[in-house]
Amino acid sequence: MSKIKKEDRITEDYSDVSPLINKLLTGRGYLTVDEKQGFLHPDYVATDYDPFLLPGMETAVNRLVQAVQNNERVIIYNDYDVDGTTAAALLLDALPKFGLDVDYYVPDRFSEGYGLNIPALDKLKQSGANVILTVDNGTVSFDEIAHANQIGLDIIVTDHHSPRDELPEAVAVINPKIPVRDHSDEYDQLFRLTDKKLKLYPFCDLCGCGVAFKLVQALMRRLPDVIPAGHEKWLLDLVAIATVSDIVSLADENRAKVYWGLEVLKKTRRPGLRALAAVADINLSEINARTIGFVLGPRINAAGRLASARLAVDLLSSTDNEQAMVLATELNSLNDRRKKLQNDIYQLAVEQLTMDDPVAIVVGDDWHEGVIGIVASRVVETARRPAFVFSRNANGTEVKASGRSFGEFSIANAIHATSDLLVKGGGHAAAGGVTILADNFDDWRKAINDYYRSLELTNQEDYLFPEPDLTVERLADLTVDMVRELSMLEPFGSANPEPAFLLKNVIVQSRRTMGADNQHVRYDFVDDQGDRLSAVAFGAADRFDIQPADFDQEPVRADVLVRLTLNHWNGTTTVRGQLLRMNLN
Repeated sequence: MSKIKKEDRITEDYSDVSPLINKLLTGRGYLTVDEKQGFLHPDYVATDYDPFLLPGMETAVNRLVQAVQNNERVIIYNDYDVDGTTAAALLLDALPKFGLDVDYYVPDRFSEGYGLNIPALDKLKQSGANVILTVDNGTVSFDEIAHANQIGLDIIVTDHHSPRDELPEAVAVINPKIPVRDHSDEYDQLFRLTDKKLKLYPFCDLCGCGVAFKLVQALMRRLPDVIPAGHEKWLLDLVAIATVSDIVSLADENRAKVYWGLEVLKKTRRPGLRALAAVADINLSEINARTIGFVLGPRINAAGRLASARLAVDLLSSTDNEQAMVLATELNSLNDRRKKLQNDIYQLAVEQLTMDDPVAIVVGDDWHEGVIGIVASRVVETARRPAFVFSRNANGTEVKASGRSFGEFSIANAIHATSDLLVKGGGHAAAGGVTILADNFDDWRKAINDYYRSLELTNQEDYLFPEPDLTVERLADLTVDMVRELSMLEPFGSANPEPAFLLKNVIVQSRRTMGADNQHVRYDFVDDQGDRLSAVAFGAADRFDIQPADFDQEPVRADVLVRLTLNHWNGTTTVRGQLLRMNLN
């Protein structure tokens, strides 16, 4: 995969925005007026690429048209996370309009696990299914698809997880990572085609719901006048939720889909989303990517983590306001339970952390499998290393883990490199899961750490923190109007993070912990002009332990990296920082 090149071009100022926004855009590689304008005002049409450029799309559409003609039964087989449940809801909304007889099946996380499984395929075949349409899974389901072929089930895979060198023998495999695998030199680090004259799909970091959306667009071309041109945009609320929640890059096509999907979400027609916003006490008219990532997404995910993901699919598909409110209330309660479970397991996990290995690996008895992925993300932040959090089953024969990573260490590649010791495993660069026989656990632990060392990676911790977008010399420059102006750069997310500001050589005036367990911390910083900024780190008091000087001592000074937010209190709005990093001077 080719690196993003800084071309030798002249930087141009975009007259419609302030010097601050011009500087931020230039720093992120948008140099010309056209590039800056295109970033700030994403063009849906310009990034609405031909779905038939995706490998397998033509064959998949032909098979679905045949299913329409023969009145065959199609079962959507989705994953149980936000990406999978939104994709299922999107297809349940769109596919019947083309005349397809459609239902869905979502495996149980605890008894069936991720992806296709043979008993489920047998049951679906017996129920009269003719075609299985996967969403957000299936790319590595070799044995299961071979079994489906034997029993007369046609499998169409739509997925976005990293493919292996070979593909399963499905009717079609639609996966935007296939062209990246086969033509890696033609794509940059954000999975953008470097020469769009090539007959390859131009952007390959779609989430599973994004791939499902492209399938709908392909069917619209093959079966025109079913969904009027442009009306597919009403599906973008689901695409936006999935794209943000699955942490794929908010660049190119994804940025446009999320940008316009947020506009659709503000006036969504879905009773389920309106009900979920109501129980979460959020105003859809003010929704942004952060609200999706921290409010809506976790509640949708809670269904598959603690109960059944059918709750989430049924909520997103509901057309009844009363039913939607009942389901949304249940998801909200599950999310509260999820937060307590993950906090309890996290406390146990961090007690096991040592500095012996480059990959942090912790294991507990019957840790709830629905939350160990979130715990793994928190362990990464604490240990500042890739992490796997394992749960040992009741009889001690197997351990299952969720893994999280960052930087140049790919979870998918690591799982593939140690696959001979696994019962099963898969994922993508930043996240994945494995199941291991308990007898092989120690060998696998050694193997994955040996694999990490073999890569000879350096300075990986740097990837945990963003590079500062701007260095701040005077805290007085951080005004409420300036912070409001930053919203022009939204939606924020992977490949377009919220701007980070370096406070240079500020005085650490005070430190105060907060929360029931003193888990949060607040600092007050002062510059040489006497101006002040407060900054908070939630759940990270243990990581930020620099103390201010005593009254009669020289002041403690630090360089502090923050993101900026607005704090509303008693009718007053002030600027507050979100602490990312502190280094003593």
